[in-house]
Amino acid sequence: MITTYNGRDLTEIVGAVYDCITDEAKWEPTLDQIRTVCDGHLATLGVLDVETCGTRFSVASGDRKVFAPIANIHASNYSFLPAVPKMELDQPYMMSTIYTVQGADARDQWLNSKLHLEWALPNKIDDCIWVPMVKTPWRIGHLVVITHTDRGPITDSDLAMMGQLAPHVRRAVAIGDLFEAERGKGEVFREVIDALHTPVFIVSADMQILFANVSGEEMLQENVIIGSLRSRLDFKFRLAGTAIEHAVATSNRDEFVLGPSGINVPLMRAEIPAVAHVMPLARRELPHRVTQRAAAAIFIARTGNAPNSAMDAIASLFGLTPAEKSVATHISAGLKPSEIAERNGTSENTVRTQLRLVFEKTNTNDQRDLASLITEITPPIRKA
Repeated sequence: MITTYNGRDLTEIVGAVYDCITDEAKWEPTLDQIRTVCDGHLATLGVLDVETCGTRFSVASGDRKVFAPIANIHASNYSFLPAVPKMELDQPYMMSTIYTVQGADARDQWLNSKLHLEWALPNKIDDCIWVPMVKTPWRIGHLVVITHTDRGPITDSDLAMMGQLAPHVRRAVAIGDLFEAERGKGEVFREVIDALHTPVFIVSADMQILFANVSGEEMLQENVIIGSLRSRLDFKFRLAGTAIEHAVATSNRDEFVLGPSGINVPLMRAEIPAVAHVMPLARRELPHRVTQRAAAAIFIARTGNAPNSAMDAIASLFGLTPAEKSVATHISAGLKPSEIAERNGTSENTVRTQLRLVFEKTNTNDQRDLASLITEITPPIRKA
């Protein structure tokens, strides 16, 4: 695991990312750190409302004069926008891999686009590291680090490093979005979460409930999705409980290694389940922890009207990386490691290593066990 890169401590950057959840003003200096560690020329982090085409959240890093012409450009001006629904969350893409995802003529469309000819070329924009952060029917979000022609090619190490930072940024964006309506300057963390309609629970490392906001208390009283058992948070869906307990314990020990665990964890076996996000608190300042014993805050979010696939659920429940999720998807479809390697453009040894990690994380032994797990998690389909 990479913990330093280009002389920068990635664990400090991850800590700064989580501090942004309660203080949006910290996003700009934090994005500066992410851009610098990548040797980037510009960087942007944003969430777009698909229905209104309005910007829900946006922050930029780099030369303002270079950014100015594209600051308010409509999403339709990006020729590679059709590739976004096909891209995997937390997976870093370069322009060449975006072309591959989008399909035929994608490269020519970009090179002949007004954005490329009138902005990228004059400003010596060379490539980018594009990481999808949000991908729902109503919102898309991304982290993009843009490189200059003087930098040199983006390397596999650059992509691997960004892949490690990506789930932390995604978690912060997802939880920060829940804060949007109630966030205000001068309000302390407890006051903010108590005003949220989203249920929030502050828990210790062993899942003892230290604080629940009003919505959280109501959910506990319902005792349908979540309850309280001997003062511990009790999840009715066993796999969800295990996943969240693991994420809380891991974040308490070392939030850097938390990775994709504890984001979008489905709390029931349903097409459109409520999901949980785990926010590490052990290294936050005391005003953002409510109590000294606080290890994590657990936010319960409704996912709207987007169906949840079994493989998405498995990836969230067991903290699979994009590469591991891809291998799990292919192996569950009956493909052999050699066939998966050919499809993914990697070696068979790499696929076998990823498959071993999938089996370890999901506590399965082979393809048959994994298929059984998928069947167990697959939500019931509503009949017409």
